[in-house]
Amino acid sequence: MNPRRRRLLFPALLVVLILVAAVVSFTRDADAAVGADDEDSPVDSRVVSTVTDSRIAESSGLAVSTVHDDLAYTINDSGNADVVFAVRVSTGEVVGTTTVTGTAWQDTEALMLHDGRLWVADVGDNLAQRKDTALYAIDEPGPGDGSARSTRYPVGYSDGPADVESLAVDADGRFLLVTKELLAGRILRLPADLSTDETNVPEPVGEPTLLMATDASTSPDGRFVVVRNYIAAAVLDASDLSLVRSEALPDQPQGETVAFEPSGGSYLIGSEGSPWELVRVGFSAGEAGQAAPSATPTPSASPSATAADQPGEIGRPWFVVVSGGLAVLLLALVGVWITRKDDD
Repeated sequence: MNPRRRRLLFPALLVVLILVAAVVSFTRDADAAVGADDEDSPVDSRVVSTVTDSRIAESSGLAVSTVHDDLAYTINDSGNADVVFAVRVSTGEVVGTTTVTGTAWQDTEALMLHDGRLWVADVGDNLAQRKDTALYAIDEPGPGDGSARSTRYPVGYSDGPADVESLAVDADGRFLLVTKELLAGRILRLPADLSTDETNVPEPVGEPTLLMATDASTSPDGRFVVVRNYIAAAVLDASDLSLVRSEALPDQPQGETVAFEPSGGSYLIGSEGSPWELVRVGFSAGEAGQAAPSATPTPSASPSATAADQPGEIGRPWFVVVSGGLAVLLLALVGVWITRKDDD
C-alpha cells in the first residue's frame, strides 16, 4: 500500500471501530431496558472489590492463583512498564509487583497460570503488522516485590499477522489463542511442544467464536473454556471447542479480562480504566448458570443484555450483522474515495 493510501486508511479504520462500538453500546442499552426482568437473565454476579491503584489503568490480563489464597495477577496494556501486579481479590489492594526482565513487550493482552508458571501473551496487534508477537513465561511470583527473568516463545501465523487478546488451554493442555475480529474470532491451537528458538505457528481449530474477543480462561478441571468480549461470554467444551452455551456479562466500561477462580464455581472479570472493579460471575457445568458464591447483584454489576440461548447464535446476534454490514459498506466507500483521490 502506498504511503498516501496508508495515511487515509488508518483514520477510516478508526471510524469503523467507533461505529461498531456505538452500535454495540446502543444494543446493550436497549437490551437492558427491554430485558431487565426477563427470566432468562444471565447468571448472578457481584462486585468483589475495586482496584484503585492508579498504576493499573489499563488492565488487560487476569489470572487467579491456585497456590496463594485470595490472590490474582494482572498486567497493563501496551505502552506500560513490563510489570506484573499481584492483587488481593477480596480488597483490590496491590500486594506485590514483579518487574519482568528479558522482555521487549509491545502489546500485552492476556495472562494465564499453567504448570506453576505465569504466562504473558504479548500478542496484541491492532494494525495487523507485528512480526515480534510472543508468549513469555515466568515462575509464579506470589505477593511481594521483586523481579523475574522471562523465557520467550515466539509466535507467528501462517496467513499473516493477527490481532489476539486471548490465551487459554484445551483439554489436552495445548495452548489456545483467539483472534479479535469484527465478525467472529478464530480459535488457534499452538504446537504441543513450544520452542524458544523457532516461531510457534498455531493451527485453526473448532468453529468461529465471539466477535471482538478480549480474553479467555480455562476452568480448573480443564473441561471448559470461557471466551469473553465486551458484553457477552461463550462457554466452550475444552475437548472439541464446541459451543456449550452463551451468557451475557455484567455491564463494564471496557470489559477486557476473565479468569476462573480455583473452585471452578465462578470466574472473575475486569475492565480497563481506573478505578476498576473485580466482578465475580457464577459458573456451572450445566446448561443453566448458578449464582456466584454469596452473590447479591449490585447496580454496577447488573446484567445488561440477554445472550442468545441456542448454540451458534452468540457470535452473530442482530447487532453483529448490522455493525458488520455497516463496517464493510464504510470500508468499501472509503476504498472508492481513496482510489479517486489517488487518480486525482
